[in-house]
Amino acid sequence: MDSNRYHHLSWLHGIELFEAALSTQTFARHAHEGFAIGAIAEGVGGYFCRGERMVLPAGSLSLMNPEEAHTGYADTSWLRYNMLYVSEVAVCDILGVRSLRGFSTVVPQDRDFALSKALVILAARLNSERSPDWHLGVEEAVHDVLSNSFCRYGRTELRPAGREHKAITGLREQIGAGVETGADLSLSQLADAAQLNRSYLIRTTRLATGMTPHGLVLRARVEKAHQLLLQNTSAASAALAAGFCDQAHMIRQYRRHFGVTPSAVIQHA
Repeated sequence: MDSNRYHHLSWLHGIELFEAALSTQTFARHAHEGFAIGAIAEGVGGYFCRGERMVLPAGSLSLMNPEEAHTGYADTSWLRYNMLYVSEVAVCDILGVRSLRGFSTVVPQDRDFALSKALVILAARLNSERSPDWHLGVEEAVHDVLSNSFCRYGRTELRPAGREHKAITGLREQIGAGVETGADLSLSQLADAAQLNRSYLIRTTRLATGMTPHGLVLRARVEKAHQLLLQNTSAASAALAAGFCDQAHMIRQYRRHFGVTPSAVIQHA
């Protein structure tokens, strides 16, 4: 039985992600207006594209340029893949570039499975609960898919990430203040305040701190919840005050940060 999910991000250039789990479905000859960026997770897929039949085993990528006609089918009894559909305008805006060269190879091997992993992370973010930072996390995941695919396979060059100490200090302060007051912390607002391009901000923050802006926001929320818990605030109240969508979400993030749940913390006066 087929089990598919199709995500449409109306707030982010109409970008779409197709989580495909197919057994018998085939696709007639067609083309997409934008780029189609995918990775085969399980099974073997097949195309007829650029005048030849192409076989895509697990671990293969599928990188198609706009208006590139092709068919599609499962070459095994079961096929699972993730496919991102994105316009050239969207890619240029998200990566902060003026133009794109496109992909020269339709079915390259995924180096270190980096793009496959980035697509899996994006799907997980889209399927996660709608926390206050949901949009920020999704936008970062989309950026990672696009930067990986176009820099590795599309000959796109991005401005190298720099240290930007002043901007990173300001970013930390803005995140701390935003978590404290409950202000919106979108990627656009963080980038505008730092006076940096969104793509450059993500890559520079990762270089300087080992984390993305979304990671810094989550850490700030966990640390605020921790301080409240140490003041004998209930877990539910601490989660709400720190900006988590619920207590369970806070506990999961808390465990990832501290290695234990809040109930395992012992205070010694």
